[in-house]
Amino acid sequence: MKNMTKQELIRRLEDIEWEDFEVKEASRSLPKSVWETVSAFANTAGGWLILGVGQRGSSYAVQGVDNSEKFEQDFLTALRGSKFNRTVSVVSRKYRLDGKTVLGFYVPAASAKDKPVYFNSVQNTFIRTGSGDQRARQHEVDAFYRNSSFDQKDGEVTKFGVKS
Repeated sequence: MKNMTKQELIRRLEDIEWEDFEVKEASRSLPKSVWETVSAFANTAGGWLILGVGQRGSSYAVQGVDNSEKFEQDFLTALRGSKFNRTVSVVSRKYRLDGKTVLGFYVPAASAKDKPVYFNSVQNTFIRTGSGDQRARQHEVDAFYRNSSFDQKDGEVTKFGVKS
């Protein structure tokens, strides 16, 4: 779901975090774990990252973000800058809940040729499992690289019967 209405967000906040939905408290600054979630969503099936909402047990509390425009620009600039090995393009949404501003970003799944998606170094490659972001194991990173070259190898022209 690349577009989420306010009503859909409210419905999701009445449920639990899962493979395609993550909330993070972020009133004054971006939490460091935000980059893990971006990597995880990009390397799996994509998902919504919601900033300005905290989790309290099994429920959510809307705290909002301060200076939402700066917050959004800082986040988007990092996704286009040198923080990630690839540019991560997201869909951005701003919501007003309980009189507070909440930011939503849909992180799409990267194509097979663009994986792995990581920040700072390949050791920071994450995948999404259930409601959590997990550091990818070496064999998973290797599989991303193998799969990313498959399209290139698959498209190569071969000459049968001709010795090289």
